[in-house]
Amino acid sequence: MREIALATGVRNKNIIEYLYTLVQSKIDFCKKIVTSYADKNFCYLLLACDDAYIEPCEKILREIIIDYIESVYKVEYLKNKIKNKLCDTLAFKAYIKVLALFDKSTDVNALEKIMLFNQTFFVDSFLEFRLNPLKKHWDNLAELSSDNLAMFNSGTFLDVIRFLINTMDSVVYKVKVICNGKNYSVYNMKSRNAEIKKTAECNDALELITNVLNSCPNYIDIYVGENNDEAVSFLSNVYTNRLKIHSKS
Repeated sequence: MREIALATGVRNKNIIEYLYTLVQSKIDFCKKIVTSYADKNFCYLLLACDDAYIEPCEKILREIIIDYIESVYKVEYLKNKIKNKLCDTLAFKAYIKVLALFDKSTDVNALEKIMLFNQTFFVDSFLEFRLNPLKKHWDNLAELSSDNLAMFNSGTFLDVIRFLINTMDSVVYKVKVICNGKNYSVYNMKSRNAEIKKTAECNDALELITNVLNSCPNYIDIYVGENNDEAVSFLSNVYTNRLKIHSKS
């Protein structure tokens, strides 16, 4: 049996808690032992499994950490780098999500090459030091945005978001959204002839926008009640002719 150990400083225990939940749910194809504990200085996550499963377990663990870096750490990094008085608006938060997705494949390729689990993997040290080459790239994105703050007060802002989205490769063929008051049911169709499947329940506008952006769909169908909301309006303005709004029957 092989063991993989992850650790963070106690101040970053939320990272271990985040990873622990995902490891428990995503590594379910083998008999494994997953536990976590803390001492005065560090929080630990331990994963043990048979030697035959160590490679697929490492692969999934690597994907989980990369997803955390891209969807949480990078978003916060860019938000802190870009100074904008509109930072609390839905449009700006959505823009940061788009910016974090931009050129994601470059990040993933670089991270896969440097993420090894030969000994205890100190997550916060990895974030602080091993990401420096990527952070230089992120700094360029942040600097470009900070130099163009005026765009958030004009139609140019949406043009920038559209441009970034149009440079991304599609992940699914179509996303279907059903609005239920302030909640949203999301369905994905991976290809034109594929079965449509429910993939998420989103509880607020930003969660819905993030879910749609992550899917990078070719087309979007949104089913609304009597009133359109801010999320639907934003997605309509961004995806324009790739999005259709339908009335719920």
